[in-house]
Amino acid sequence: MTTLKIALTGGIACGKSSVSQVFKRNGVPIIELDRIARKIVEPNTQGLTELVAHFGQGVLNADQTLNRKALRQQLFKGKDNQQKIEAILHPKILEKMQIEIQKLNTHLVVVEVPLLAEQNLSHLFDRAIVVDCGEENQLKRLITRENIDEELAKTMISAQASREQRLELGEKLPIDVIENNSDILSLEQKTQDLAQKLLDL
Repeated sequence: MTTLKIALTGGIACGKSSVSQVFKRNGVPIIELDRIARKIVEPNTQGLTELVAHFGQGVLNADQTLNRKALRQQLFKGKDNQQKIEAILHPKILEKMQIEIQKLNTHLVVVEVPLLAEQNLSHLFDRAIVVDCGEENQLKRLITRENIDEELAKTMISAQASREQRLELGEKLPIDVIENNSDILSLEQKTQDLAQKLLDL
């Protein structure tokens, strides 16, 4: 069976999780790359072993689990560290994603890929859904959700691809854009309509 692989992406606090929930309610399987990323660095995994070999015991907690804060500090120390972390983790994440898709054996799967534009992964998918919202809305939602100040929220947003870069994904593969500048009911209705369209393909 050929599976239609759809990437679901969007900036932080734009509403990806809400869109995911609607697809789930319509019986569409969801694969979250963030969940896979956590799995491949659990104790006794190859991913964690390689991170420790490169960055030392400082990236571990006392119970030998990954200290995410310490790894994030390594990540922000420079481009070389970022490239090394990505070289260790990305192939393992994508391999596990492919295995999960094959196991599903369904016509349609939605994969949550927060960094689709940043990591240039569009070639792995047949089409994409971009959840988009205005910068002011995004900033407000992020401050409220994470309970952080405006400066930190702006830093987190600027570390990701811009809205324009995400919308440019349409040059590489078919995309559907879900605007999320209104209330949750409006978002759910738009997602429901899109889910129906994609299930009918």
